[in-house]
Amino acid sequence: MSDFLDNFFKITERGSTISTEIRAGTASFFTLSYLLLVNPQIMGKAGVAQSDAVIGTALSSAISCFMVGFFANLPFGMAPGLGLSAYLSFSLVQANLATLEDSLTAVFTTGILLFIVALTGFTTLLMRIVPECVKYGIVMGMGLLIAMIGMVFVDLIVANDDTLVGLGDITEDIQLQLTIFGVILVGTLVYHDIKGGILIGIAVVALLLWTITSSFPTQIADLPVFRNEHFIQLELMFDPSKAAVLWTAVGCFLLICVFDISGVMFGLSTMGGLIEEDTGHIPGNLWVFFASAVGTCVAAIFGSTPIICCIETASGIKEGGRTGLTACVIGCYFLLSLFLSPLFAAIPNAATAPVLILVGTMMMGESSKIEWHDMSKALPAFLTAILMPLTYSITTGMIFGLGTAAAFYVTTGQCFNDIKSAVGNTYLSPSGPNSDIEEPPEERQLILEQGGLTSESSVHSPIAKEGKQTYGT
Repeated sequence: MSDFLDNFFKITERGSTISTEIRAGTASFFTLSYLLLVNPQIMGKAGVAQSDAVIGTALSSAISCFMVGFFANLPFGMAPGLGLSAYLSFSLVQANLATLEDSLTAVFTTGILLFIVALTGFTTLLMRIVPECVKYGIVMGMGLLIAMIGMVFVDLIVANDDTLVGLGDITEDIQLQLTIFGVILVGTLVYHDIKGGILIGIAVVALLLWTITSSFPTQIADLPVFRNEHFIQLELMFDPSKAAVLWTAVGCFLLICVFDISGVMFGLSTMGGLIEEDTGHIPGNLWVFFASAVGTCVAAIFGSTPIICCIETASGIKEGGRTGLTACVIGCYFLLSLFLSPLFAAIPNAATAPVLILVGTMMMGESSKIEWHDMSKALPAFLTAILMPLTYSITTGMIFGLGTAAAFYVTTGQCFNDIKSAVGNTYLSPSGPNSDIEEPPEERQLILEQGGLTSESSVHSPIAKEGKQTYGT
């Protein structure tokens, strides 16, 4: 058996061992397992029974992890994105823009389109046409929104007639006091790099609250039973009166999935040394998108949200995970968690809110990558990020960010430089229409200078900077 696993997953070839892969998968799951607690609570706000949301989260994650393990042979964990769950619950359902069934249909549609987009290679184009600053702003905005949702869960932030929002009653509310304690506890555990620190923090706060309020769960394990069968009756077509909203939601889901999967996959592959040095290619990367697409369709049927590649898997890669066996181990743990839905459903908001705040804090780290001194990049990123929590809408932030970036692309003259460069390359390159005319180097340089296309200026043009993406390229 060990020889089969070694040959199938190329464990020895990648410098790992079976025991290391199992340990890495265990570490990754314990880092990811908080999603089984937090995601059902967020989906519960949209009307999904928490026990059903646990089943949907665990089952869709397990299927995606197995696909990544067996077909991509990569050590990545797959699970629903909290930002996407928050978008569905708060920006669509609670905002009365769509019903739960309509929203889940949008999720299912996203899964199908993600498969097509990955198959056609359109993911590369999507990554290129959206400016880097907006991508970072999306991550920041989702982080702020997630943190704000956690604070609202426990009334740390409450409505205020005079100032719109205000601070909750910290002196009287024991749940709020434990939440603040949980934030410090979880942050400290993560600071010291304690394995499973997030899960430990959730358990400690939950036990404290259960003890103080004498509300221990009466049931811990149960056979997985999906009770809300009407969720599988997804609409085949969108309601015409809501089509604009729902197709916008599909676009947001799809863009965020592509950005998230691509970025996280590159970061994790770099960490694990899984990128081919000569080509920069990640072997099996297409299967990660396929796994996300299939998992997203399953998640929609069972009342959950799109599946993405999770950055928390870094804990397993740090433990030495290098092959798909790590992902398969994560998938096995997710399947086992199907029997623990009563326990997960009993976890109080005070125990999971600190995790939402912590995740928001981590996602704000993208702000360091924004060129704040360049207003054409700073303003789109800022508007993208700030409008998401203030309007409770990821869509609004993305629209303002992309719109502002497009405006700056024109007003700063970048579009004219790109057009000039494109025209110059067409008529002056050896493969252009005038390629049969042999020009002396001195005359060619003069033409370049007159067109504003000197070697120096072309190096500094937006489309020539390596690693920089500009709107419209």
